[in-house]
Amino acid sequence: MFLLQMSGVPGAGKSTVAAHVVATYGAVAVDYDVIKSAILDAGFDLTSSTKAAYETMYAMARHFLAQGHDVAMDSPCFWPRILDEGMSIAAAHGARYKYIECQISDLNLLDERLRRRPRLRTHRPALDILPPDVGADREDGAPLFREWMTRIQRPADNYLQLDMHRPFADLIPEIAAYLKP
Repeated sequence: MFLLQMSGVPGAGKSTVAAHVVATYGAVAVDYDVIKSAILDAGFDLTSSTKAAYETMYAMARHFLAQGHDVAMDSPCFWPRILDEGMSIAAAHGARYKYIECQISDLNLLDERLRRRPRLRTHRPALDILPPDVGADREDGAPLFREWMTRIQRPADNYLQLDMHRPFADLIPEIAAYLKP
């Protein structure tokens, strides 16, 4: 079994990679944005929903691993606790810990992806537009995304960084080689 921790800024391609892992390896995706959107829909405020979504994501990952499923945990990895929890959950269930970071530096391409993707309540509609629960004011998103790129947490070793400027089909062999037992 493996627990795959996805990482990267919003719109970088984490969910695309996670969907591929689900389809190819039969893993279960545990998506932070799906969980947080549902919590917001239930009437929780933004601050409470963030904490609840992470705790729910961790609980679901534990639950699926306990049932013998591979898990792809799909969320940005901006804080050390997210990284630590992923490694701890994998170790507690005897699963291999894997980490894939989706890297993208071209902010114009990132903005295009944000504008085109199917949107959940927690998603930014564009680089410079906040999600609805944060506010509708336009914001210069470039500095924020650049800062997020520097905050990504990584394990000390044994991780895969994918250049998401490349066509996805070119990345599939790298993902397969990395996830191979």
